[in-house]
Amino acid sequence: MPKVFFNGKVIPLADAKLSVLDRGFLYGDGVFESLRTYNRRPFLLDEHIKRLLAGAKLLKIKPPCSPAQLKLAVQKTMASNPFREHYIKIIVTRGESMGHGLDFSNSTGKATLIILDEDLKEYPASIFTQGWKAIISSVRRAETPTSRIKSLCYLDNALAMSEARRSGAREAFMLDEKGRVAEGTISNIFIVKHGEIHTPPTEEPILAGITRNLVMKLARQSALKSSEKAFVPKDIFNCDECFITFSGAGIVPVNSIWNRKIGNGKCGPITDNLIRLYQAETQK
Repeated sequence: MPKVFFNGKVIPLADAKLSVLDRGFLYGDGVFESLRTYNRRPFLLDEHIKRLLAGAKLLKIKPPCSPAQLKLAVQKTMASNPFREHYIKIIVTRGESMGHGLDFSNSTGKATLIILDEDLKEYPASIFTQGWKAIISSVRRAETPTSRIKSLCYLDNALAMSEARRSGAREAFMLDEKGRVAEGTISNIFIVKHGEIHTPPTEEPILAGITRNLVMKLARQSALKSSEKAFVPKDIFNCDECFITFSGAGIVPVNSIWNRKIGNGKCGPITDNLIRLYQAETQK
């Protein structure tokens, strides 16, 4: 049975019991990060911890430990599980409520920290050449205080993903309230047109993805033209290439939107170049 880190201890998953008064359960009052390992090393762990704690700060949640202690907790959890590769989810909630009500002061003031560790299920290599199908979701990405952090309330994303799966697609692209492309349910979105790479700017209600940031850095280092630029669904339908980025797989080409083929329906040359650069980065 997998072991998990639960409020200071590494214990069997079956023994990790969360209070029904925990505000993460009651209100989605918390943040999380998901990441994976390459060669049993957590990839970009420092960046994920930094973003987790920034999200906690926005929600005015007092961190349960320092970044160094959190990093050690991840390492201890991994060491207790004999997986070849790990999929890790770090969760911080505000902790237990002392009674009914939304007021932050109505909590004990002691945050809950959970680190889940699973045996990583690798994506098939074929996705990096054949790509995924996507749709444009009817679920809009609203401009809210939590739209740029990984809060525990992911229901909009779940509803959009449900639309995608019902349509035989693997990802759903959400638009903002002005009809501009924001992000996917689990990913950031990129398009390529006339050799230039574009991705929605962080002024949009999107998560500044850690994989997104690395891909933009790799593009700059390779002298590929790239920019943060708002665009609409028509721009995706007319682009030469489209790809998404997320921690679980890195870079995945998008071969069609609503069964409308993008480019030749397979991984384009710029996307392929970035995939190779990203995969080399994971092996450093």
